[in-house]
Amino acid sequence: MRRKLRGLTGGRALLWLLGLSLAGAVGATLYATAAHTVEEEAQQRFDNMNRATQYSITARVKAYSDVVRGLVALFQTSDQVSRLQFRQYVAALDIGKHFPAIEAINFAPHVPHGQREAFVASVRGDTSLAPDGYPKFDIKPPGKREHYSPLTYLEPMGQLMEKFGVDITANPNIDRAMQLSRDTGQISASGQPVVVKQPVPHIGLGMRLPVYRRGMPVHDVASRRAAFLGSVGIGFSVAKLIQGAIDEMADRQVHMILYADASTDPEKRSLLIEKDDRLLFNDNGSIDKPAALAGDPDDYFISVLPIDFNGSLWKAQFYARKDAMIVGFDRLFPFVALATGFVGTLLIYGYFFTMYSQRRNALEQRRLLDSVLDNVDAHVYMKDQDRRFVYVNAKMAEMIGRPVEDIIGRFDREVMPARESDEAWREDRVVLADGQKRSGEDSYTDRHGVVHHLWTVKAPVRLDKEVSVVIALSTDVTELHMLKEQARAANQAKSDFLSNMSHEIRTPMNSVIGMAHLALKGATNPKQKDYLQKIYHSGQHLLGIINDILDFSKIEAGKLDLEVLDFALESLLTNISSQLGDAASRKGLELVFEIWPGLSHQLRGDPLRLEQVLLNFTSNAIKFSENGKIYIRARPVEDRDNYTVVRFEVQDNGIGMTPAQVSNLFQSFHQGDTSTTRKYGGTGLGLVISKQLSELMGGTVGVESEPGHGSTFWFTAKLQKGPHLLQATDSNALQPDILAPIHGASILLVEDNIFSQQVGQELLEDAGATVVVANNGKEAIDLLLKEHFDCVLMDVQMPVMDGYEATRLIRAHPKLAGTLIIAMTANAGKEDQARCLAAGMDEFVTKPIAPNLLFSVLSKWMSQRAAEGRTAQVRSTTTPGQAAASTPATAAAPAPAAPPAEEVVPGEAELFDVRALAQTFGNKPEKMRKYANMFIDSAQDGLREVQAALEAGDMVRLSELGHRIKSSARAVGAMSFAELCLALEKLAPADGIERARAIVLQMQPLLERLREHIAQEMNANIPG
Repeated sequence: MRRKLRGLTGGRALLWLLGLSLAGAVGATLYATAAHTVEEEAQQRFDNMNRATQYSITARVKAYSDVVRGLVALFQTSDQVSRLQFRQYVAALDIGKHFPAIEAINFAPHVPHGQREAFVASVRGDTSLAPDGYPKFDIKPPGKREHYSPLTYLEPMGQLMEKFGVDITANPNIDRAMQLSRDTGQISASGQPVVVKQPVPHIGLGMRLPVYRRGMPVHDVASRRAAFLGSVGIGFSVAKLIQGAIDEMADRQVHMILYADASTDPEKRSLLIEKDDRLLFNDNGSIDKPAALAGDPDDYFISVLPIDFNGSLWKAQFYARKDAMIVGFDRLFPFVALATGFVGTLLIYGYFFTMYSQRRNALEQRRLLDSVLDNVDAHVYMKDQDRRFVYVNAKMAEMIGRPVEDIIGRFDREVMPARESDEAWREDRVVLADGQKRSGEDSYTDRHGVVHHLWTVKAPVRLDKEVSVVIALSTDVTELHMLKEQARAANQAKSDFLSNMSHEIRTPMNSVIGMAHLALKGATNPKQKDYLQKIYHSGQHLLGIINDILDFSKIEAGKLDLEVLDFALESLLTNISSQLGDAASRKGLELVFEIWPGLSHQLRGDPLRLEQVLLNFTSNAIKFSENGKIYIRARPVEDRDNYTVVRFEVQDNGIGMTPAQVSNLFQSFHQGDTSTTRKYGGTGLGLVISKQLSELMGGTVGVESEPGHGSTFWFTAKLQKGPHLLQATDSNALQPDILAPIHGASILLVEDNIFSQQVGQELLEDAGATVVVANNGKEAIDLLLKEHFDCVLMDVQMPVMDGYEATRLIRAHPKLAGTLIIAMTANAGKEDQARCLAAGMDEFVTKPIAPNLLFSVLSKWMSQRAAEGRTAQVRSTTTPGQAAASTPATAAAPAPAAPPAEEVVPGEAELFDVRALAQTFGNKPEKMRKYANMFIDSAQDGLREVQAALEAGDMVRLSELGHRIKSSARAVGAMSFAELCLALEKLAPADGIERARAIVLQMQPLLERLREHIAQEMNANIPG
């Protein structure tokens, strides 16, 4: 064992020694590469500086050449430029600032020998600058020559007086250069450096340019010689010119020496520094020949760049130490590269060494994972974006029917049926696309024909931050699925049972409550009347207990629906007092009802559900209180134009509750303390129903309690505001305006239960209606064909023919299609209501029938039909064919064509219906006035849009505007104006623009009449 360990340790040491050697070699290579790179960058930096300096010197030479050309231009401005003008021009150049290297600016006229005496005399007599002239002036050096070029104008004159009169062409070399410049018109640049001793020794050079007489041709050599006037020139310090360019270099580690090429033949010029080349500048300030570079020449960067000096070649030699050109991080870069190479290689070597070890461990882990997944009771697979299987476990391979090795790497359509693979891929593709986990249930049929249900979870697998693989795990839930189906069947049986129980219980309860109501009408003895009222309200309370059980079941199934009815808040609270007042009195308790100011008394919502919650809270307060008062309050929490959030509170002085008990409230079959059940009774079901009902009504519930100090149970509900203000009266009393439309009406009651027939018939007859009873739907149709009825009250569940089939047959008959049909059923579910309306019924009321609710529904529909001018079909003795022919247009016959636009003449009575305005805005004067005036303004704006669409001939736009304005017109009661809008809306493009124009012409005058009429109505009938 020890020998094996020593061998293993020795092998690892050898591998690490190999790694160290490899790291050293890589580090050395990187060091050499980095050092070479740094040197190349330093060379590039050196070359860039040199080229920048070369460009700067060239630019300065050109600028100084332009000064000479400017002097030539001066002499072209006048036939005779005076000494004063010359000085003024030079002063304007401000050479000290702009051309600091210039030491002299001069003008030398061309003077033939025959004109010498006259020239000398003119200069001596020149008093433009010196009052006495220049009496001692003469051409120097003395002697007779063929021509002269004496320096006549000199600036600055005071420093150059010794040069005054010097003949520059006395030197044969200068004379030849000037003649060449005269004949070519080019600058003559002095290639011969001059050592200037003052103020410090330096090298000076000059440039000259010929000046020709103004206005004379200079096209060839002959014309140039004839027009030659003289020359202008400058003398400058080479050191100052070059130093200005060097000063622009940021790095002073680069040095420069400037030479003038000694070769006179341009073909023999080269950039090599030769011994005959003349020194022009050395940045160390010396004018002597420079010494050789100190040290090894390989330690320097050296380059020579050419500079054109007006045809002459200057050689700019630049040199710098290599180590001086390496700056910043570049000095450390080779060493960093060495360390990086060494350490990086060790890390990479260690990484691969570790990967090798991990690979061996991963293979072991993969074998372990395969063993686990192959034995798990689930189907597992992984698939890439190309629909290729990446992994499958044994269970999945068994389901596919192939070995694992035949599946991995192949496409799903190759190993599975096309339909199944495409269905699976549709789900896989979604997971790959959005990167979200998904789950669901599917099924498959095995090779034995057995259907298996699977619950599948699919999740994305991210590689390199992108989803590239989907993994799916499917668990067989066939047994669970069977249990679920059984539970669903049991739940359906429960729902069916509750529906049947609802019908069976509600029908006799309807008779009990109805008979009590009828008995109350005939009772005269106060004591009997009191008993009957208790029977009536107790029956309703018993029905509420039944409803609690049914409601709880509906809440659990999510099938509880709310009604939206008009009700008076006082009536709601009166019902509470009527049902619970005696119970409170027996315990010495007083019920105190409070409605806070600002709360609308007429609301729209489900009064039965509100009463249900209040009854539960109040009965609990009575149950847990021994003395004192119980306050039932209603106050507004949030008030808007169309709705109000009302908070109902029930406050008692009972036993109260601890915070722990409060936290357990509003849970099914739970009370604040289980010990209270033995004393007070109850199931604890009421509070959870109250909570659910409050939430369904857009509110919430809560409780504030303290042991020994009572409790305050509260809930909120979002209720709409009612359109009419109903006075709070006895719950059994009805207002005359509700009964008026029913009085004298002929009503067909279709009901198979004799008790319900008796109750319904007597209730309706007490309201003044004439009632005929039919036992089923078939009898109802026979009666409708023989007699005229204003309304049909249709039961749903009946023998022979039920209410649904009877309604469909009535709607299909052309004579009976317009009959008003109101459904009556003990099944109060939303599905039942939808089924009634789908069959063609106009309205839906539930059993047991509340008399006030029934009368309100009948009154609403009969009033509405009377307002619309619709009547039931009259009795006819014609044959079926004749009946069909005589049926009004509102039945099955097609609607007639719209009358011509010219015939749209609204009646005076339809101009403004203030009742519609009041109904829309809840009888609130301020809102009625505000929105009536707002409609006039918006209608005026709409007419502008109508006029624009009319001018554009846009019939589609006109129809849209008519529809839009019509809705607001009807809302405020502008019925005649709405009719015009309706006519505009119904226009088709084929009707033509002229019909539209005829309608629009009526709208503006009508709107003006409407404006005046509304103002009169507001002042006369609406306060404020």
